Amino acid sequence: MVDRGYKPDAILCTKLINGFFNSKKTQKAIRVMEILEKHGQADVFAYEALLNGYCKADIVDAANKVLDRMKKRGFLPDVVTYNILIGSLCGRGKLDLALRVMDHLLKDNCRPNVITYTILIKATIIEGGIDKAMKLLDEMLSRGLRPDVSTYNVVVKGMCKEGLLDRAFEYLSSISCKGCVADVSPYNILLKNLLKGGKWEARESLMSDMLDKGCEPSCVTYSILICSLCRDGKIVEAENVLKGMKKRGLAPNAYCYNPLISAICKEGKVNLAIEYLNNMISDGGLPSIVSYNSILASLCKNGHADEALNIFEKLGEVGCPPDAISYNTLFGALWSSGDEIRALGMILDMLSKGIDPDKVTYSSLISYLCRDGFMDQAIEFWLT
Repeated sequence: MVDRGYKPDAILCTKLINGFFNSKKTQKAIRVMEILEKHGQADVFAYEALLNGYCKADIVDAANKVLDRMKKRGFLPDVVTYNILIGSLCGRGKLDLALRVMDHLLKDNCRPNVITYTILIKATIIEGGIDKAMKLLDEMLSRGLRPDVSTYNVVVKGMCKEGLLDRAFEYLSSISCKGCVADVSPYNILLKNLLKGGKWEARESLMSDMLDKGCEPSCVTYSILICSLCRDGKIVEAENVLKGMKKRGLAPNAYCYNPLISAICKEGKVNLAIEYLNNMISDGGLPSIVSYNSILASLCKNGHADEALNIFEKLGEVGCPPDAISYNTLFGALWSSGDEIRALGMILDMLSKGIDPDKVTYSSLISYLCRDGFMDQAIEFWLT
């Protein structure tokens, strides 16, 4: 086209650059940009595509030079351009270089935004700790920028990572008092970390503070509570949380039901677990294969392999095709009950469905073959 006198179109070239980088054809993307610069009129979007592609390909030196190329052609990089480069450098553990780019940004009279600072705060927490990161947060506030949910999440995660749970609690309370009502997301992060450490009393204070600030619990909040209660064997309390969630008008999803179903199955109450599964469906929830696998395992463990097989055969109909765990569970149960033919049929069916056997599949099959005296077959299978 260029040889025939056509000027390359910047929009089309930008799409080509993105496409070539996405398909890992880096040199072709570079060539398109060279043609655009030589025979057409590159714009900011083309340069941002090039910069983004270099960053994704981890060609940092070339990415740095894109800014100079832009300036030579009269384009001043905007905050989006700088954020791409800063984000790439931070993501590769090169915070010092990212801070240098930040200096260039300020020298170019370009105003950093919340995204710029959030990227740098996150990287600083990883490399320098929360105290250094909070200095960046103060700088951000001094520029009149208000943190968003992503910023709050990063800061709270950083504090929790360093075990500063009380400080994280104080931070959330303080920002709410200043009129910056936090989203439920940072509260959920702190809640999860509190419960991970078994701090149930602190949970009450956090939930109370959250509600006082007008921040309503979400499905994620309830799933964290239910999961933690089930982990600590407090199944009745978990059931009450689920009921309370419904009273507040929230429909529990699979993440709320799965830990409860799993915990109930471990207690051998498989009929109750099936009841909860049916409740999930009636509530409009979509059960995941995790829920079904818990029930299959419980049925098989208690000698009800046939009942488990009936449920297994209907998984495709209910939109939950079995995975390797499902097959491993039924394989083990059938072989243990003396039905080796149907057990081996499970392996064949698994392969025919394109599901790769995992370590459990191989180790179970070899173990059963050895146990039942099929040593030659076990060795042959192991060698293949």
